[in-house]
Parts: sequence; C-alpha cells; structure tokens
Amino acid sequence: MGNAKSIGLSVNAKTIVMILLFLNVGFTVKMINKYNEMKDAGYVREKTFEEQMQKRVMKAFGSVEEMNKIVEDATKQRQEAEKTLETMREQDAEYRRMNKELSSAREQLLSERSKLQSTIEDLKKKLKDAETKK
Repeated sequence: MGNAKSIGLSVNAKTIVMILLFLNVGFTVKMINKYNEMKDAGYVREKTFEEQMQKRVMKAFGSVEEMNKIVEDATKQRQEAEKTLETMREQDAEYRRMNKELSSAREQLLSERSKLQSTIEDLKKKLKDAETKK
C-alpha cells in the first residue's frame, strides 16, 4: 500500500485529530456563548429587580425623593435615639453613684442612731439609779 519508510501519522489519524480539535474548539465556543448568555440574563434579572423595587417604591411612597426623605428622617430619629440612650446611660451611672452614697449615708445614720439609743438607755438607767439613791 504505502512506502514503509513514511514517518509520522497517517492521513486517517491526522483527520481524526483535526475533527477532535474542531469539536473541542466548537464545544469551547458553545460554552463561552452559554456563559455570556447566563451572565447577560443575570444582569437583566438584577436590572429587572431594581426596576421592580423602584415601581414598588413609587406605589408606596409616591416618588423616590419621598422615600429618600422618609429614610433620612428615620436616620435622624435613630441618631437622636442613640444620643438619648447615651444620656440615659450617663444618668443611670450618676443615679447608681448617688444611690451608693445614699446607702452608705443611711447605714452611717443607722449606726449613729443605734449608738444614740444605747447612750439614751444608759442615761435613763443612770437617772433611775440616781433617783432610787435619793
């Protein structure tokens, strides 16, 4: 059939390699196109979602500016609430400190009261003793 001295691949093998190469390139192009279509569809989905949200805002608030105004008002109210909370925390700390001071003063007054009562009772006993000796 052929010369025994031929070196390399046969024509059939070269043809099969070329067919496989074209199939591989074709499959790669197909997959790249599919990826691009999916990416575009995702972008369209995101854009559609954004448009739907804008429509819902328009229905609910009347306009995007109205919604932004409401959001800004809510943000301001939150900041004011945080300031109020901080003030209340400071007042709470002050009240706790004052409460501790009052508790220690009360304990001190109670101890002095008990000392005075014992002193009064001692003086009453001495007065009774003095009256009985007379």
